[in-house]
Amino acid sequence: MSPKTAGKWAKGVLAGLGFLIFLYLVRRIGPGALASNLKRFGPWFLVTLALACGWLFCQALAWWLIQKAYFQRLPLGILYRIRIISDGFNLILPSANLGGDAMRVFMIKGDVPLRDGIPSVLFDKTIEYTGSLVFLLGGFLLGLATLRLPMTFILPVSISLGVTTMVIVVFVFAQKRGLTFTLTKLGRLLPRLRGWAEKHESQIEAMDRNFSLLYTRSNTRAIPPLLLQVLARLMGVGELMLIMAVLKSPVSFIQALFISTVVTAGNTAFFLLPGQWGVTEGLNILVLQSLGYPAAIGLSLSVIRRVRRLIMTGLGLVFFAAEKRKPPRKEGP
Repeated sequence: MSPKTAGKWAKGVLAGLGFLIFLYLVRRIGPGALASNLKRFGPWFLVTLALACGWLFCQALAWWLIQKAYFQRLPLGILYRIRIISDGFNLILPSANLGGDAMRVFMIKGDVPLRDGIPSVLFDKTIEYTGSLVFLLGGFLLGLATLRLPMTFILPVSISLGVTTMVIVVFVFAQKRGLTFTLTKLGRLLPRLRGWAEKHESQIEAMDRNFSLLYTRSNTRAIPPLLLQVLARLMGVGELMLIMAVLKSPVSFIQALFISTVVTAGNTAFFLLPGQWGVTEGLNILVLQSLGYPAAIGLSLSVIRRVRRLIMTGLGLVFFAAEKRKPPRKEGP
């Protein structure tokens, strides 16, 4: 069996395992309670969709500001549509939320050459990870200060914070040293990669010049995109508070922030599971039970947010299909 085939089988097995865990949780807690809560939530799904569109707009605006400050300006509407598409594919592709982001580079290729597009998306992703770290750290510290947290949550969240910090450090290091340095080191282990790098040497050097400009220009330009990424996370906390209020199990802002922190940290740890089926539901149940809420509320919260995300993924696929029907454009100069 080839590595590619083995990878596909592994993804299928992981997806199936996660879905089985999800079905087990629904059966154990009771589909009746879940169905009742979903029915009660009903029209409020429109509000959650509006909130999702809002935080994706914040992320698109952050990317637009990066394009405007460091590269060439693109219409905000185009970047917003691409952001919705990439978010949908991030749910489908088990690649630590990078599969959909890789698509962004190629979806703007008609207007932005790869030498600019790749640094643009990588820098935007670095800002997004930094915003996520600020959010997670803030939620974790507030939870420690105001809530009685069991060690079963403190340790995993601490590990996730450490992993996120390491990812940011690696991203910044690779960008500051340049792709030439990184590919040269990796090429010693992977001869095919070395051959590819030698073939595209001029394009890689152009990307390195762009990366150098990103980290030598005024860093204050990165502050508004960072704040927008944090705001996008906080809008997700607002969605959680809304859902809990409609389910007649209200939570405070700090409780909602802590719930979001634990679930985000857990999903990060299990990024290889497509869509984190079963993991997200289990985390929501555990953290809400630790705060005194019944398991049915935790499961309902997770399923409501999953339904919202599936709808947004469907919207992203519709936009992607529309993009595919457009005539191909030549790569930007």
